[in-house]
Amino acid sequence: MSKSKIFYIIGLIILCFNCIAMFIRVPILGEVLSFLNIGFVVTFLSINFIWSIFRFQTQISKEKGKLLFTLPIKSHEFIIAKIIEFILIQGIIVFITMIMTLISGNSLRELVNLSSTAVMYGTIIAYIIIISFMVIFSSYIKNTALYILAVVIGGSVIQGIVEGIIETITKFLPYIYMQIGTFIEIDLIHCLLSLSWIIFIVYLAIYHLDKILDII
Repeated sequence: MSKSKIFYIIGLIILCFNCIAMFIRVPILGEVLSFLNIGFVVTFLSINFIWSIFRFQTQISKEKGKLLFTLPIKSHEFIIAKIIEFILIQGIIVFITMIMTLISGNSLRELVNLSSTAVMYGTIIAYIIIISFMVIFSSYIKNTALYILAVVIGGSVIQGIVEGIIETITKFLPYIYMQIGTFIEIDLIHCLLSLSWIIFIVYLAIYHLDKILDII
């Protein structure tokens, strides 16, 4: 059994135990355990995010990339599969949390669900953007350390510029939103523009992955 599978199994077991703790009806103690559960879920989602980025970097590296791309798989299939895999894992973690908190009837269940959902959404968006930048920059910079540095610095600058452009555009457009629950309002135009950017950068990543001849 691989190390990643062992990590997920242990993490899910601990997650279930943490969620079960929210069934405790002792005043204050149940709420304290709920806050601890929020911390664990956020930590678990974040660790999986970092681990997935590291694993992706390993898979497109010269050493393992040559072996990977000798298999009958196309660039778009590889990138889309990695995105779907990450979404499913993050989604399963949050789904288990939401089911357990719903059953428990804990007074902080909405806070637990909101926190875990927000982190899941943020890590998914960040994962897609980062792996896309990784592929794009690695097609121009062959040194692993340098292209990772380029992703951290250059990717952050580019993403900041794009976010600024999107914010500027939305200021001149009507505010159309969708409300979810009590606290969440989603700016639909902002979401549409952000989604367009994500689709574009994923397309660029697929295009550049086809051009990385030394790992095909």
